[in-house]
Amino acid sequence: METEIELKFAVASETEQDSESVLTQIKALVEPWLQNQGYSQKHLSNIYFDTPEQTLRAFDCGLRIRSVDNQAEQTLKTAGICVGGLHKRPEYNIAIEQRHPDLSLFPAQAWPEQFDWQDAQENLIALFSTEFVRHKWRIQIEQCQIEVVYDLGEVDAQGNKVAIHEIEIELIDGDMRALFALAHKLTDKLPLRLSNDSKAARGYRLFLNQTNQIKPNLGVVDLTADMDVEQAFSNSIQHGLGYWQYHEELFANQGDLKAVRHVQRGVWLVRHTFWLFRNHIPKKASTEIRKELKWLSKQFDWLDYALHVKQLTSKKGQFRKKVADDEKLLSYLEQKVVVEDCVARAQALFYSARYNALILKLMLWLTERGWRCYSEIDEQALQQNICGVARQLNQNSWIKIQRLMPLKASYSATDYIQMERSIGRALLTGVCMGSLFAEEERLDFRAPWLDIMQGIADLKTLFTFKLCIELYPEENRPELEVWADAKINSLVNIMEQSRQSALRMEPYWH
Repeated sequence: METEIELKFAVASETEQDSESVLTQIKALVEPWLQNQGYSQKHLSNIYFDTPEQTLRAFDCGLRIRSVDNQAEQTLKTAGICVGGLHKRPEYNIAIEQRHPDLSLFPAQAWPEQFDWQDAQENLIALFSTEFVRHKWRIQIEQCQIEVVYDLGEVDAQGNKVAIHEIEIELIDGDMRALFALAHKLTDKLPLRLSNDSKAARGYRLFLNQTNQIKPNLGVVDLTADMDVEQAFSNSIQHGLGYWQYHEELFANQGDLKAVRHVQRGVWLVRHTFWLFRNHIPKKASTEIRKELKWLSKQFDWLDYALHVKQLTSKKGQFRKKVADDEKLLSYLEQKVVVEDCVARAQALFYSARYNALILKLMLWLTERGWRCYSEIDEQALQQNICGVARQLNQNSWIKIQRLMPLKASYSATDYIQMERSIGRALLTGVCMGSLFAEEERLDFRAPWLDIMQGIADLKTLFTFKLCIELYPEENRPELEVWADAKINSLVNIMEQSRQSALRMEPYWH
């Protein structure tokens, strides 16, 4: 058995000329460390197998036969760990003569518990294939051996195809820091994006004729009652990063601006986790990362306006009927945001050196538990059971909300918009700690607050509408302003009712 430790990158360029440029730049970059006869170029053919019910996939396993230079090898990859774009996954490789897998050749310990490999053997079918040219460099940086590969080709499932254009760097031997140092050099020189989307994952989606869908919400961080504070902190950062990168990948493939909003939410969760655990994790340990996360948050400043205008003009938007009935108004609003420019702006960010450097730093910091490098660390605080801490953090958050929004007070649309961040923080605390408490009570408690947050989003859309029509030249502008004000007042009345209900509810963590 081998354990892969690798980083994967999607390459932004598409044309053959771009590919040649990428190849040239990689060659120049690795030249100083290239081992004797360390470069090769080969054509690889791979067929991926599973049962018709995708039993292997259900156990997070992948099975393929790779053919190269008239030799074949069957490979089993089992469940591993992925943090950001860093993959650690057990891999079993066995040379074979035939072109159909023989599962009996893999060692018994390779299989997950409860997996019946003999039953799987009888039902294996070929699902999809990959064909690509692999450029490979074996390099040595100080005492570390690293393999750099550049793959160009396609995934094919029943005639449906998707391109392969990616770089992988794998640590063969030595210190993992060398892998990250090389990754920084690559992202400085090339338009790359860290990616968790494997060739196999793309193949399964093609085979099933599926696309990734936007997740409706952040869910909850996976915690258990026996965890300590340190593990809960790490899980929360990883949860936020995973949500962020999932939607980054979705945006890269589909160009949907709504996915960028979900990237932003993942970033919010990571930032909130640092703030939430500020009394347990030394702030000095994360100064640089938090500074870069603040920078990243500012890169989305344009997003609110773009999405609110898009909501006004969308066929599925709740204000569409009023807008669609007026062709001049619809045309006027559609000119306020050039969607293609917004998409290009997000793409440029996701393939930028600074953006990827931030993710690389965060990944390495998590992997090495970088917070333990500081003398200010309070071992007792880190080893506290998370349950008691979770109750206190939830209670602190609840007290702030009660003080901010007393039951007997009343609030305007502007007041609600100003309170968006505070309510959002309280809800993020629930995301971090929620899995420790009864689900039904938690969902019931959060529901009116989520309604209020949706109301705030709708208020901001209506205020954007009013801003957009300030210079609208048509005669019905006053009528449109009256309509918007009426909508705002109606919405605030509903939100006030939700707030009254929410403040009277019994907290689920008591």
